Amino acid sequence: MRARFKPLEGQVIVVTGAGSGLGLEVARLAARAGAAVVLSAGDEQAVRAVCEELTKAGGRCHPVAADAESADGCDRVARAAVARFGRIDSWVQAAGGEAALAHAAKALVGHIGHGEASGALVGFGQQIGKPARAELKLAKGVVAATLVKLPKDWSHDSPAKAAAKAALYALTRPMGQMALAAKGEGLTVATQARKHPGVLVGVGLLALAGAAVWFGRGRIASTALSARPRLARAVRPSLLSVVKARPLTATKLAATHPRATLKLVRALR
Repeated sequence: MRARFKPLEGQVIVVTGAGSGLGLEVARLAARAGAAVVLSAGDEQAVRAVCEELTKAGGRCHPVAADAESADGCDRVARAAVARFGRIDSWVQAAGGEAALAHAAKALVGHIGHGEASGALVGFGQQIGKPARAELKLAKGVVAATLVKLPKDWSHDSPAKAAAKAALYALTRPMGQMALAAKGEGLTVATQARKHPGVLVGVGLLALAGAAVWFGRGRIASTALSARPRLARAVRPSLLSVVKARPLTATKLAATHPRATLKLVRALR
């Protein structure tokens, strides 16, 4: 049975490291999306200030001063979340490394809300270590994890919006792994492709059909010609949704590759 995940506006999300940087950006975006956010950071004044900011903007949040890089700290955050909102749906571990992610996984598995929907865990780094994988295995499919790989040139001062958006995407559609491009200004091409597999498959099929027609391979060419309208109808909605979601990116690609864009437009008519 395929896992189901609640929309962001219906989730209770724990965000560690929420006092600054990446955790703060995740918390802001989650609150704007309508989620109830449990903010955790070691600096009590910082996390309370963030909660006050989000509350004034209409968000729902609860601050918890705790060391989210320790098992006891993660458990404290989890218990506070359940006491305030009744459950936890997802957890974004923006503080600490592999060990911290394992503690977060254990806390989430132990306190996740019961129901038909599954939970999601998001971490940042280079890999999900064995301890975290072991904790997730104990969850028996109740929790799905996504690792957002940060680029080598990532620093605390790097732009965090793309990474934060990736984390929120993974809370409703876990991908196992996502990767940020250099300087953290967006996702890598490979990750973008995995987010929209239908578009790639459709464009690939159209490309094969066009190649068959171009080289005139007898039956292959005639089959490709007859199949192209059906392929175009299947691909058009997905491609248009991608363009609407990322108009600036689409415009830049069209300006950079005008001939390829023109061919694609003709193929999809």
